[in-house]
Amino acid sequence: MIIGDVRTFPNARTDKAQALKVLEEASEVFGAWQALDRAQSFNDINRSVVNLVDECADLITATSNLLAELDIDDMRPAIKACEKRNFERGRYAID
Repeated sequence: MIIGDVRTFPNARTDKAQALKVLEEASEVFGAWQALDRAQSFNDINRSVVNLVDECADLITATSNLLAELDIDDMRPAIKACEKRNFERGRYAID
């Protein structure tokens, strides 16, 4: 699965405010998931899915802004290392 490219803000910083923005967005992702978990009707489920996806996009953008200011423009090595750790923890099914 390819999630997509992320365009970062030109004025992002590696300061406390930017780090807190990641935390804020993560909290909003959880809140959106809670709404989806409670949704019962087809319309509520669809609306909740859209909201959850929007909040995930905000979280990815906030995280990417933090990384961009650290001059990290290629997360592939870090993602590969994360995948390795998760594989070792048994989080991926063996095909």
